[in-house]
Amino acid sequence: MAGVRQERKRATRVRILDAAADLLAEHGYRALSTLAVQRAAGVSRGALLHHFPTLSALIGELVGHLVARNEAAVREAAAGLDHGADPVLRALTALYESMARPAAQAEFELWAAARTDPALAEALRTAERKAGRDLRRVVDALFGPDIVAHPRYPDVRDLTIAILRGTAMSRPLRSSERAATATIGRWAEAMTVLLAQDS
Repeated sequence: MAGVRQERKRATRVRILDAAADLLAEHGYRALSTLAVQRAAGVSRGALLHHFPTLSALIGELVGHLVARNEAAVREAAAGLDHGADPVLRALTALYESMARPAAQAEFELWAAARTDPALAEALRTAERKAGRDLRRVVDALFGPDIVAHPRYPDVRDLTIAILRGTAMSRPLRSSERAATATIGRWAEAMTVLLAQDS
């Protein structure tokens, strides 16, 4: 009986987080309130407050939930690409495609809102430390052990994340993906050169 109750609680928590992620991705940070999340999740006020007594508590866990969604998106994007392609370009393309999906866009939305919201910024700093470790683990798995073993790889990986995030965040301003594709191609070439050189 206790197991069934725990599973229900877990399912309610996931439903709340899914609703918050969807609201954020579709309508932006301004639409994210405990009342809006409660309605979107179809739960009682008591159920929402039991799991997340404040919006800050919800956002703190929402980042981890978005990271898990992003990880699934990376795997899905990688599975849909040509496995015979250049491994660096394949990994970069999968990462970029995942960053253009709703979960990553929702995370970017939080970052933008944090610029003028000190409480949100503080909640995100804590949550993003763990999220950053998770992202690096996913990126490492995507590039594979041979590339990861290069002594320059950690610096190249961090630059890669910054370049792809900037490219993905500017996506709404572009009318086509031509420039993004060119950026990814040039960075793949640069990565290949950097990782071919001895340290």
